[in-house]
Amino acid sequence: MPFLRRVTAAVIPRPGLERLLSSVNLAYAVGRGVFLSGSVVYFTVVCGLSPTQVGLGTSAAALSGFAASFLCGAAADRFGARRMLVVLFALQAVGFALYPAVHSAAVFYVLIVAVGFVEYGVGPTFGAFTGALIVPAERVRTRAMLRTMFNIGFSAGSGITALALLGGGALVRAVPWISSVLLLGAVLLILRLPHHAEAAPAAGRARRFGALRDVRFVAVTALSAPLALHASVLLVVLPLWALSRTDAPHALVPLLLVANTVAAVLFQVAASKGAETVRGAARLSRRSGVWLAAACAVAAMAAHGGAVTASVALCVAVLLFTVAELQQSASGWGLSHGLAPEHAQGEYLGTFQLHMVAQGVLGPGVVSAAALSWGAWGWALVAAVVLAAGALIVPLAAAAEHHATVEPTDAPEPAGAARASVKELSQSS
Repeated sequence: MPFLRRVTAAVIPRPGLERLLSSVNLAYAVGRGVFLSGSVVYFTVVCGLSPTQVGLGTSAAALSGFAASFLCGAAADRFGARRMLVVLFALQAVGFALYPAVHSAAVFYVLIVAVGFVEYGVGPTFGAFTGALIVPAERVRTRAMLRTMFNIGFSAGSGITALALLGGGALVRAVPWISSVLLLGAVLLILRLPHHAEAAPAAGRARRFGALRDVRFVAVTALSAPLALHASVLLVVLPLWALSRTDAPHALVPLLLVANTVAAVLFQVAASKGAETVRGAARLSRRSGVWLAAACAVAAMAAHGGAVTASVALCVAVLLFTVAELQQSASGWGLSHGLAPEHAQGEYLGTFQLHMVAQGVLGPGVVSAAALSWGAWGWALVAAVVLAAGALIVPLAAAAEHHATVEPTDAPEPAGAARASVKELSQSS
């Protein structure tokens, strides 16, 4: 059946490099899902920390992402993305293995910030690694498949943790060790990837802090932050809104998040079509803003009417938020890879990831305050901001692309023979 074939193509990576990269991301996602889904329970029950201490530590770890994204991306360009990815995965495995030694707030703060720094460095490094292995025309689709694998893996990891929590006792205490072993497994899978397919570290004189000094690229990154608010809304704001301002049954909230995850798994690859070019990615980003604004309007309507009306409104809102999420994610891959010079993929991807760090740090508090304090007017304000960002990102992305094509660079492009061999390997594997 055509539908089943499309679904299969959306969740099964193609043979070759895409499948190998997906296996790495799957193992990494399961490892992260095992610990992160039960981290609050582990830190409070096993380590004896208070909820306030856990919250402060988590926020501090998120703040470390501002430095980690850029620094690790730049290091991937300098030392090689494959080498950096092995180091980051190994360090994260060590960090998880050290969590059983946490018995005080001070040790917890130091360790969670260190692990958080490494976690935020993985994103741009993995992106640069993917960019080195995959030809430009296939990067967006490959990133979409990798995200699909991550969602599957993280959900599987969460299921493992749920079983451990039901078992209690020793199983709960083993959660960080399980995560550590899975991350080491991801390291072994990286080492299976062909050595000759890895691009060499950039040679020549790349401009220092070139991505941060690229004003147009930074502007595109900044505009992407409000367009990525779907993450904060789905995970934090909408559940709070549903529980405190609507008559929808409380049991509906986790079901909505499950539906969002399933949709992301099934349709992320299809939603990435059209984002292969900078122009197409910018237009997709603008459309994601329209869907996000519409979702805000429907979410506001959930506060009016009884349980049935609220439930229907919330279901429709989650559907719209999910469409916005899928399109914005795909557009982000197209913009970041498309606007980044080949010799500085890691640095540019790390800089672009700052839009997710910013929305993760500021989004939950700001949007929650607006929606819960001002109701429909708060949702309208969020919708107006994302519509404005979507309207501005198209001309700014075009200006950034034009600047990138005319701006001379001091760093040479990767050798044609090396790039050709990567393309050949991608097609023949």
